Amino acid sequence: MDLECGPKYNDTYDELIAKVVEDLFSFNDTRQKRILDHYYFHDATFDSPLLATDGVYNIRHVLLLWKALNKYPPTVKNVCFNGQTCVVYLTQKLCPRLFPFVQLELPVIATLNFQETDVDSGLLKINHHQESWTLEGLLQAVPVLSYWYDNVVRVLMGKMISSTGEVVYSATERMHLLAPPNNNSSSTIDETSSSPSSGISSSASSISSSFQEMNINLHKGMIRENWQK
Repeated sequence: MDLECGPKYNDTYDELIAKVVEDLFSFNDTRQKRILDHYYFHDATFDSPLLATDGVYNIRHVLLLWKALNKYPPTVKNVCFNGQTCVVYLTQKLCPRLFPFVQLELPVIATLNFQETDVDSGLLKINHHQESWTLEGLLQAVPVLSYWYDNVVRVLMGKMISSTGEVVYSATERMHLLAPPNNNSSSTIDETSSSPSSGISSSASSISSSFQEMNINLHKGMIRENWQK
């Protein structure tokens, strides 16, 4: 049995998917086995924060283990299906059979990815089943840890991050104020403006030295002439 996709089946999608999800997460072995046999590929994969496996046989035993460890089935909150992916929001009721007085509620998101059985067949089956939950959700499920997390850990982290941000901002602003101004542009302007005058002065000094040398040579020549006479 497969899901048939197409415009004429859009109206029945919600009802069919809701029924598949309800039977899949129920603690009824017959209904759950029927969903796994007819709506899953034989080599479908399953993963969660704790484990990963593949094959309908192994997936069924993972769900059976969860059933054996818990007294109550999960509660489905919402189901969203877009024709290819089904996202299920549910709450797992953690109530071990050996310790029935312990009851915790863990929010879980289950994602079912569908794939066509053949090209252009219009028939869909589940090829990947993923369940995810967060550390925050796990902490919120335990009353003592939930109170400690909300009133101690998060409050202290907020104060620490706020104080750190203030110190870093103040240090950055102080560094900007104490940094020396950039004088590269002014020094460059001074160098370029002074270079023409220095060139002119050097040319004038070379010309004057040439005239002095000429005068000295002329004077020596006149002295030599007078001495010969």
